[in-house]
Amino acid sequence: MIHEVFSTLTARSGADHNLPKVITIVGGNGRMGKFFNNQLTAAGHRVNIVGSNWQGADSLLPQADLVLISVPIESTCEIIERTAQYLTPHTALADITSIKIEPVRAMLEHHSGAVMGLHPMFGPSVESFAQQKVVVCSGRNDAAFDWLLNLMRNQQAELIFSTPEEHDQMMVMIQATRHFCRLTQAVYLAQEKIDIDKSLSMSSPVYRQEIDILKRLLNQNPQLCIDIMLATEERCQAIKSLADTYNRLARLIEKKDREELIKEIESTQNFFSKQ
Repeated sequence: MIHEVFSTLTARSGADHNLPKVITIVGGNGRMGKFFNNQLTAAGHRVNIVGSNWQGADSLLPQADLVLISVPIESTCEIIERTAQYLTPHTALADITSIKIEPVRAMLEHHSGAVMGLHPMFGPSVESFAQQKVVVCSGRNDAAFDWLLNLMRNQQAELIFSTPEEHDQMMVMIQATRHFCRLTQAVYLAQEKIDIDKSLSMSSPVYRQEIDILKRLLNQNPQLCIDIMLATEERCQAIKSLADTYNRLARLIEKKDREELIKEIESTQNFFSKQ
């Protein structure tokens, strides 16, 4: 008898994961919000949107199985706090911001239900989760998000599980300093009025790839690029340290100090050989 009851409960639990969900995306009119809307709707779920005017929030948020926060970095924690006022403990709450410590902490503080931090490592121009990376940061009651993670897995997404602290530390280098490097290069090319088409006509494949990356960066909303660089004090300090490195090496170039430049390269070669 006990075995039969357990089997019935297990079957129901599995079935519940397969039922269509009701999702509300706060900030769903933005490009990433629209991407998630499209993917969830295509999978058979019902998606509602709460925009900047908060119209319908009092009815759409309490009834949702999942509320997804998709807003600019600088307003994420404020929006989380405001959103949580409408939620019941049965609603799962997640964000897709590119920083994780503060958003996950805010969700845990203001919401008593399931919490998870997500960071899609791609932009909204992709057509699906296929071959894309998504960083997953546990908050509370991970099982409530199994259906969502399985949706991504079924589209061949690669899920990387991390703590919020490890994520933010890695993103300093993966995102913030890389954005600064690319922005610096793009600004320099524009400042020097370089004929990009002419340069591409005689370029190496690597240079063409770099120009493509710069164009993708410049096709984004400028606010997103700036938010990624300014999101935390740690990111700002890392960018300053990178700029100091540029200046130090530039001074060696200015002095034509071949010996010291070779030492810099050899020291760096030694570091990378151990990775």
